[in-house]
Amino acid sequence: MDKKEVVLVTGGSGFYGQHLIRLLQERDSKVREIRVVDLNPYENRLGHTESKKVVSFVGDICDTAAGLEHAFEDVDCVFHLAAYVNFDFPPNYAELQRVNVDGTARVIELCRRYAVSRLVFASDCLIHMTPYLGKANFTIICNQTEPKTKVPAKDGEFQIPGYAASKWRAECLVIEANDTDLANGEKLKTIAIRPPVMFGECDERFVPSIAKVAQRFKGAIPKLAGPGGKQQIIYVGNAAWCLVRAKDALAENAKNIAGYPVFVTDESGIEDTTRFCQRISRANDTLKLRPTSYQVPLFVTYFLAFLLELLVRALHPFTKIRLPFPPCGLLSYMSSIMLFNRIRASIYLDYEPIYSEEKAITNSALWYERWYQQYSQERNLKKSKAK
Repeated sequence: MDKKEVVLVTGGSGFYGQHLIRLLQERDSKVREIRVVDLNPYENRLGHTESKKVVSFVGDICDTAAGLEHAFEDVDCVFHLAAYVNFDFPPNYAELQRVNVDGTARVIELCRRYAVSRLVFASDCLIHMTPYLGKANFTIICNQTEPKTKVPAKDGEFQIPGYAASKWRAECLVIEANDTDLANGEKLKTIAIRPPVMFGECDERFVPSIAKVAQRFKGAIPKLAGPGGKQQIIYVGNAAWCLVRAKDALAENAKNIAGYPVFVTDESGIEDTTRFCQRISRANDTLKLRPTSYQVPLFVTYFLAFLLELLVRALHPFTKIRLPFPPCGLLSYMSSIMLFNRIRASIYLDYEPIYSEEKAITNSALWYERWYQQYSQERNLKKSKAK
């Protein structure tokens, strides 16, 4: 009888981690114990059945004094999801380096020290947002595979400054660590999974950020980048399933896939974000989101965004003011065409989406409806207190 696995999930209390742990509980018969390292104690926010032991370790993986090292003892595979997902402008470069890059280096070091044989890293397709033909303020990626998709050579060329560059540096560390020595003399096997922007239950960033803006316009989402581009998105449950398949592939097919990055996509409709949010809102009775009937030309908004970034950069040393998103980077994303080919995942990970588009939209709509009701109540309460 095969030995049951112990897995460790860094960042397991977060959006991505919640869905990974659900799948490890419900669909992975190879796993007997799940360990979670996170700044917040793990709790089951999805309401799924828990049949396997979950051990929560609370602390900062970057902090050598936090005493988290023993979480890696006797672990068969580490899923490294912990990250500083922050798009502030100007970027907090020091924290992005500390968490995303130095934190990843520490996870690799602990895998080597405690002879963890497999490491699955959660990367990000935003690392591929490069200026089209090196000059344009948008990106065009059409059904490209991993070897054909460019990554900027310099930090300043990333259209999403700060965050994307830090994820790329972290991914490079993981890929370079493949086939390096473990303490027991064996070799570490690594892989990097690159999902596009994710949606689904526990999302508190993608759709909620758009909904908050739309609320100021009576549910209308301003189209600030002309007609908009086409952005591939993915249901977080399918992205999490690819992590599970990567774990198994490193055990069963390492010679063909270890040391490589892998795109993961599903059957979610490829459209601009405003249309996607409208589709989500049609599946519930609360959000009522829609794109505006008008479009502001991209060159107009990009010029204004450029001026705003200049102003914020000039004031930041004195005021420490930061915007929640880079204005030019946000417009670049909205106007870009980014479509990725998942043939590598299909062939080498035996990955296929397990949630249909209809199921993904239905699950997500219920979550966003509850989120919006709570957000509206809190907002109305603040207004009443302010009067």
